[in-house]
Amino acid sequence: MKRLYTLLTHRLANAFSIFCLLAVFASCDNKDIDSFDTATSYLYFDVPYILNADGTSSEFREDSIYYSFAIYPETVTSNTLKVVVKTIGMATDYDRPYTVEIVDDITTATSAEWDPSVVDNRSIKAGELADTIFIDVQRTKALSERWMQVYLRIIPNEYFAAGYGTLQEVKVAFSDVLAEPSWWRGWTGVFGSYYPEVYRKWIELYPLGADHNTNIDNGEQLYWNNMPSNSTQYQSWYPVLALYAAELKEYFELNDVYPNGDTSLPAIKLP
Repeated sequence: MKRLYTLLTHRLANAFSIFCLLAVFASCDNKDIDSFDTATSYLYFDVPYILNADGTSSEFREDSIYYSFAIYPETVTSNTLKVVVKTIGMATDYDRPYTVEIVDDITTATSAEWDPSVVDNRSIKAGELADTIFIDVQRTKALSERWMQVYLRIIPNEYFAAGYGTLQEVKVAFSDVLAEPSWWRGWTGVFGSYYPEVYRKWIELYPLGADHNTNIDNGEQLYWNNMPSNSTQYQSWYPVLALYAAELKEYFELNDVYPNGDTSLPAIKLP
């Protein structure tokens, strides 16, 4: 009976150990990945966490990094995006090379938009647990027509093992496309037909903090990216917004701005 008890105890201990090991690996898809400790070193892209509805960080990661030039003045011609690569495991007293490949069949950005050589000769330096890939993105004409992307993948080598699923790959997407916002159709009586030139100027004139009044639709502070769904009685309900709208109209009265810079078309004027 004592031997049977010992045997059962040993098997239960083994089963419990396996369960704990599986639980540790299961946790590697969420925030625990940042503090997971193992004798084997792994690499992953440290992309942002998905936010909950209340703005707090969830347990899950994004799979992409996005950037748009569209909300910035035309004087902004480039921007540097940071792609952070982190390790799981112990730091070492020597540099550890790692490999990142460009997935060509789904990468649409060209050398005019970025420099592919930034992924060459990467390493986790001695005493370090992370590295940052700096991608300098150029604001080309092509970006005003469509989104472009760079797709990167970590390749295991003698220093780092593969692991952790989607965090081995990342999409870095960028554009200069200023899409028509959902609220615009409710404001055509004020802003007229949609033109990116008008929207870009409105972004410039009406940033967050310019108006301390709140949107009746959601109770949040008004600015270019939190507009009321329509312009009904906006001059009385939103007097500060109305002042900026008048300034926008005056700007296009005093300046000849053409759709997409095409002077063969009439200059843009507001209603």
